[in-house]
Amino acid sequence: MSDAPPEVRTAAARQEFDACATALAAAFADDPLMSFLWPDAHCRHAALPRYFTASLRFEHGRIGVVDHLADHTGRPIAVAAWDGPDRGGPVAGLGRTLRAAPRTLTALGGRVGAGIDVRRRLDAHEPSDRHWTLVNLGVTPAAQKRGLARILLEHRLATVDARGYPAHLVCTRAENVALYRRFGFAVRDEFTLADGTPLWSMDRPPARTDR
Repeated sequence: MSDAPPEVRTAAARQEFDACATALAAAFADDPLMSFLWPDAHCRHAALPRYFTASLRFEHGRIGVVDHLADHTGRPIAVAAWDGPDRGGPVAGLGRTLRAAPRTLTALGGRVGAGIDVRRRLDAHEPSDRHWTLVNLGVTPAAQKRGLARILLEHRLATVDARGYPAHLVCTRAENVALYRRFGFAVRDEFTLADGTPLWSMDRPPARTDR
């Protein structure tokens, strides 16, 4: 048996985005932010695949990258969705939002207002300089505790560092703050959702380069 680490793949085709969306839906089934958006567990579990499909196809897959690790069948079991530094202006952002709208609105259902409020709070903590944002990092329940999140972080942060960019994320679980700190992120601010659910805005400076 080989001890080589699993190969990180970057989604490019529609089928890959959809398979990654399925993995993220499983990983975020009980996430605090997702639980705020869909308080009813049955509705949440039904909505998350549609929600992630829309966001990967029309947002992160277009302005960033969707990295993933797969099991022996080729099915994604760990996914990291990043937005890159070149996101275009307001018109480009509006276009992506409109393309995603049919699936996103269907997924949110009666929680559209909550979704808009979450977006507003997240955007308020997004840095203004050019940077990479880790939007989602998830591992399916059966594949957790195997270091897969670490592999995905190391892979993409190597590229971010090589290009001299800072990075940003919003952590939704207190127990995950320590993981991100090990990769150079620091808590810049703690804020809450409308119901008091805490979130942690974390930033990582550009890597130092010795010349």
